[in-house]
Amino acid sequence: METKNTNALEKLAVSILNTFFVILVSFPFYFAYGFTIKYRIILVIIFLFYNLLFVFTTKNRCLGMIILNIYWREEYPLKNQVIYALLYTLSFSTLVIWIFFPFDLLLVNLVLIQLPFVLKTGTTLHGYLSGKMSGFKQ
Repeated sequence: METKNTNALEKLAVSILNTFFVILVSFPFYFAYGFTIKYRIILVIIFLFYNLLFVFTTKNRCLGMIILNIYWREEYPLKNQVIYALLYTLSFSTLVIWIFFPFDLLLVNLVLIQLPFVLKTGTTLHGYLSGKMSGFKQ
């Protein structure tokens, strides 16, 4: 079966799907707390647990990867997968934490960090720092 490395748009699509699922799960907290710092911290924690759940149940294939038929290039050690989940969560947190205006850190993260890393190395910064973890599509 022919495989190809995932590109920047496919990696972004996986993250968008994962974010969508986590936001759905977080709705009860949003209704309870509104878009407060408490809710945003809960959202980031849910995202971390979401990722750790998949590390231990599906060989680290999250719902976004499953839906888009993306697989890891190899079976990475558990340590690498946990580091990836932590760094991916840190990257996700730029969605809900900002300094000067909404989504400023997200914009910096996507345009100045993740995209150049994907174009240069074929993986995201968190994938690279976790042991050069990369995916492919069947």
